[in-house]
Amino acid sequence: MRVSIIVTDDDGNTFQGDAELLAHRQSKSAPVKKKSASKKASNVPATVNLSSPIRPFVKKHARGMGGAQKFTLLLAHITKGDTKKEVTLATIQKQWSKLKGTLGDWNRAHSTRAKDQEWVDSPKNGTYVLLSGWKGILNA
Repeated sequence: MRVSIIVTDDDGNTFQGDAELLAHRQSKSAPVKKKSASKKASNVPATVNLSSPIRPFVKKHARGMGGAQKFTLLLAHITKGDTKKEVTLATIQKQWSKLKGTLGDWNRAHSTRAKDQEWVDSPKNGTYVLLSGWKGILNA
């Protein structure tokens, strides 16, 4: 299809041109791709401000994360990223309950899965420490 276009700008200048338009057909075999939530999580920068208040910090970074990632994120904020500081499970659960609206329900399996991913460790029963690879939660 051939079209003729005339456009006038705010200053009164007129622009004119002709164009050939082709029908655009979308193939049924090539569906439109949508971005997934996991791709969004990978856009999070590897550096995080651990000194920001806990509620906005968790709200900003926890979106799209799984339970083990959220557990690690919360532990990282509590320890301010210190991989030597030990935190009790009771402390983590207390903070989690305050942020339940953002983090969801507490599940004891989150800590186990975080250990499986080598983001956290439990040097003794009921205490947790961050491991050096904890920032992997931001790209998982």
